[in-house]
Amino acid sequence: MKPAWARKIPMSWLYRAVLFSAWCFFKLFYRHKIYGHEHFYKDAAIIAGNHSSFYDPPILAISWPEEVHFLARESLFKNRFFGGLIRKLNAHPVSGDPSDIGVFKLICGLLADGKKIILFPEGKRGDTDQLQELKPGIAMLVSRSKSAVIPAYIHGTFSIFSHFRKFPKLWGHTACVYGTPILWSQFAHLDKKEAQKALTEKLSESINALRAWYESGAKGSPP
Repeated sequence: MKPAWARKIPMSWLYRAVLFSAWCFFKLFYRHKIYGHEHFYKDAAIIAGNHSSFYDPPILAISWPEEVHFLARESLFKNRFFGGLIRKLNAHPVSGDPSDIGVFKLICGLLADGKKIILFPEGKRGDTDQLQELKPGIAMLVSRSKSAVIPAYIHGTFSIFSHFRKFPKLWGHTACVYGTPILWSQFAHLDKKEAQKALTEKLSESINALRAWYESGAKGSPP
């Protein structure tokens, strides 16, 4: 499937230009590869990936074949020019995590409009490249919105630009692997809290399975 910037889909010229520039950057410096577009999901969904680098949000954005939305710290919007710019790139200001009421309503509103939104279920960047314990926020959002979760594994970004580094390496290799969408209907027969716990565990298992698939040689279709 073609990258989002190359597809004939509605998109602002600014978003398309920035997406194209980021795509070229990661292709040129990091030989970026994408797997799992056979799992493309057309309806509203949360794209949930591992998070250990400043590069993770743009990696997910250039790798998904549609326009995506982000959450960003409210303080980033204080500068009128920069705040206006990132708003046009689908960033939305938040002052808390997805379990906070205001943030929860914002995300549910985006999902109700059929959007794809990038969230990191670990809650913050990890100190290693291993997946940390997942927070329950995404499962709560899915139980309310009845949307899907698209698991994603991001490879290579920790060694290139972790939060321990002031500047990124200008070499290396990155990859993004998308897995089978996780649907709320798979857990709807359970008690709500049990369903949320089961979905969180399934998401963790899926991201780790995508990593194992990639590290074993990326043969066939990702799980």
